[in-house]
Amino acid sequence: MRSAKSLFLTVAMAVAALEARDAAACGGCFVGISESQSTQITGEKMLLSLSQQQTTLYDEITYSGSPSSFAWVLPIHGTATVGLSSDALFQNLDVDTAVVIDSPQITCNPGGCFNGGAAAAPSDSFSSGAGGSAGGTVTVLSQETVGPYETVQLQSTDATALTDWLTSNGYNITASDAPVVAAYVSEGFNFLALKLVPGEGVSAMRPVRVTTTGATPTLPLRMVAVGTGVLTPVTLWVLAEGRYDTVNLPSFQIDASQIVWDWDTQESNYATLKQAGFTKTNNTGWVVEDAEPFSMYELQSQLSNLVATNPTNSGYADAMGNGGAEALADDMAVLFAGIPDSSMWITRFEGDLSRAALGADLEIAAASDQSVVQRILQATQTTGTPPTCPPVTPCGGGAGGFGTTGGNGLGFMGNTSGSSSGAGCAVTGSGGDDALFGSAALLAAFVLVRRRASQRPRVR
Repeated sequence: MRSAKSLFLTVAMAVAALEARDAAACGGCFVGISESQSTQITGEKMLLSLSQQQTTLYDEITYSGSPSSFAWVLPIHGTATVGLSSDALFQNLDVDTAVVIDSPQITCNPGGCFNGGAAAAPSDSFSSGAGGSAGGTVTVLSQETVGPYETVQLQSTDATALTDWLTSNGYNITASDAPVVAAYVSEGFNFLALKLVPGEGVSAMRPVRVTTTGATPTLPLRMVAVGTGVLTPVTLWVLAEGRYDTVNLPSFQIDASQIVWDWDTQESNYATLKQAGFTKTNNTGWVVEDAEPFSMYELQSQLSNLVATNPTNSGYADAMGNGGAEALADDMAVLFAGIPDSSMWITRFEGDLSRAALGADLEIAAASDQSVVQRILQATQTTGTPPTCPPVTPCGGGAGGFGTTGGNGLGFMGNTSGSSSGAGCAVTGSGGDDALFGSAALLAAFVLVRRRASQRPRVR
């Protein structure tokens, strides 16, 4: 199963790496001053690795429009270490933590000829799933090129001077953005500013990671608000010791008992339930979609397999396919630093956040409830017309029976309600224990279990 999963992820990552990229960035996304068109962040994907040793924020930076217009600013504590990651990291996490909805199962008679006494037959299941300083008031703490990005870390106690510095260096700070920058300055934050090296194209853009010392369980949502629309979809993963929850914004979970499967559309109402939860919180709330123990070895195996089989499209190797293993090892060392594997958890949050929700930075903390939040959910209610079982042709034996000895019969108890409860088949007779085990062996040898779909689609 692990090999099959790794193969699936390898193919998925290779295809995804070739797709056109859309806009997303965690820090403030500022249009370059030479650009007249407006840009807007359409979604956010962030990963926060949190330990007592350090905090690393991973951001999947993708962008639509001219690369020359890309500019990204992030408030930081002290100084930070900037590195590169890969789209594949986010894509694997997405697959590994996505919600899956299973439809109810329908139990059908497997058919066939069986000899012996009473035994319960396996079911035939149908399942679907849903530089320098300006005026002496701005200090450049560091300046370097990281991959395709020019980065600079700035410090100032004068918001106006900082805004002027950013503007003069290609970051278009508008009148509406300036108060956000000023607020972070007044709170003692420094800033990391990042943009593409001149001449680099959209294809060169890679996710970045920003590491600071100590535990900082805060996400700078106020800066995220720069460049967003009325609502901003956000996916956040928190990798830490134990399950985490939001502190200053509400969170909720989907009640599995409310999930309804529609046989006609082959979909559930999960997305509707999630949207109702967002509406109830006035689009300030986060749904907790998954929270469970997490193994670093599984993720490392998935990404290592991708680097080995498709290095140029893995996001870690260079254009010639070199250096992927080293870059991956460096990324994983940072991601898992300070978190014991024995107590490592992953928590997945999703939000559809209003601008009001982005008015304050998100604070998170260890959850008071450390139970697992299941991501694979079974629908127990249905609507529409369920699939029917195929007809079973008797193979002889007794009148109206399916057995081959003494008129023993194989009775069919099809469940048309779509529930997985109830027996599917029953063999009646008087063969005793020997016959019971004989029937079980034959059934195991000859009954084929078919599934309506070869895999369960993800429900986001």
